[in-house]
Amino acid sequence: MGEGLRLARHLDDLRRAVVEIVQSLDHDRLNAKPAGLSNTPGILVRHLLGSERYWIHQVVGGEEVCRDRQAEFDPTVPVRREDLLQRVEEVARRTHEILDDLPDERLGDPVEARTGDRTLRLERGDAVLRALAHWAYHHGQLQLMRRLLGGG
Repeated sequence: MGEGLRLARHLDDLRRAVVEIVQSLDHDRLNAKPAGLSNTPGILVRHLLGSERYWIHQVVGGEEVCRDRQAEFDPTVPVRREDLLQRVEEVARRTHEILDDLPDERLGDPVEARTGDRTLRLERGDAVLRALAHWAYHHGQLQLMRRLLGGG
């Protein structure tokens, strides 16, 4: 098994854990902001999908991704669970298309990524690790949010 496929499977594990949380929340809880927090669970998952598309599909895969990061956090646009789960599947499918057959030696290729007003120079594999770390970080937040909102 190549490293790209192995990394894609780790992303799958994290996505599954997040999907389980999403499935445990009804529409109101998915769109509720726990007291003292800035975002809803739905907003965080919408953001994770935008981030994965950027780091994996664009930075690693070379696709031009039209991402509006600010819109990912728009509290006036409610998240529908069915739409969110469908989008998770679509993003995961494309991530596998990019990573599954990526030759191991290409993980060391230099790439550039924009974060805010900075340009990062890193290796392709590091971009995948950023996506993994991001899913893991927000998974922990989502677990806490679920408890605070009384879901699942």
